[in-house]
Amino acid sequence: RTTMSAIANSAVLVRLSIGVWGASKRNKQLEHEVAANKKASPKAMRMYDNLMVGSTGHSDIQKYAAGARLWHNTMTLPWDERGYRLCPTSLFLDYKSQHNLKEAGFDKLVDTFRVKYFSYRETAEEYRGEMFNALDYPPVDEVMGKFYWDFESIPVPKSGHFCVDLPAQEMEELKLSCDRSVERKITEASKENEKRILKELQGISAKCTDTGDEESDDNKRWHDTFVSNPLNLCRMLKHMNLTDDPKVEEARQRLEDIMVGKTKEMFKDSPTVRKTVKEEVDSIINSYDW
Repeated sequence: RTTMSAIANSAVLVRLSIGVWGASKRNKQLEHEVAANKKASPKAMRMYDNLMVGSTGHSDIQKYAAGARLWHNTMTLPWDERGYRLCPTSLFLDYKSQHNLKEAGFDKLVDTFRVKYFSYRETAEEYRGEMFNALDYPPVDEVMGKFYWDFESIPVPKSGHFCVDLPAQEMEELKLSCDRSVERKITEASKENEKRILKELQGISAKCTDTGDEESDDNKRWHDTFVSNPLNLCRMLKHMNLTDDPKVEEARQRLEDIMVGKTKEMFKDSPTVRKTVKEEVDSIINSYDW
């Protein structure tokens, strides 16, 4: 069994929070106009104006932020409701290096948005027509305050690190409470590994299920990520399996053995490859109590 102390020494807690200006405003006047035209109550709808319509500067930031959040979740395991996630120390240097690049990319997009804000507003005016209202647009400094990228990393808590003046019995109870809380979170975080590999296996099985209609099966779209994604997951799980769960490690090795050396063309061109891989991944799925 992996001890709490071992986990504390093999992982850190990270928290990433990214904020993006909403660039939308509820249009109550339009709600009433549409409701009256449709003989409906304005309460039956919510209508929002896209303040940045006509340009991609704002949507580019939104997409970038969404991608960064997804990357962050992929590189970490869930920890608590405050947004902290568990990152193995063996991955942390890679995580931090990628994080710094992503933060720089975000800052560049935001700075471009700051420079072009008034230009974007002029473009939106052309699109919004009579709905345009200059008062809908805050001053640029106020808008820029809505964009943020906050990152924090802290050690996994250890009960032995308490420095408070309590009687011995109360101190021991406090340590035990901390230990139980951390161990529970470690167990819950480790379950994420099972979910990730099971989802990958099920996706491969579904994709490799032929319908029997040769034309339909031959016209399936195959991408390089069909092979690279499971292999990347297998690489990540080497780091993420902090509790040394034998089921996760065995399933990881079996999946890696199946996908190593494969290409999307092999799946696209060979019903035999699809059938064999489906049988192999189904065998992994059926081997364990997930």
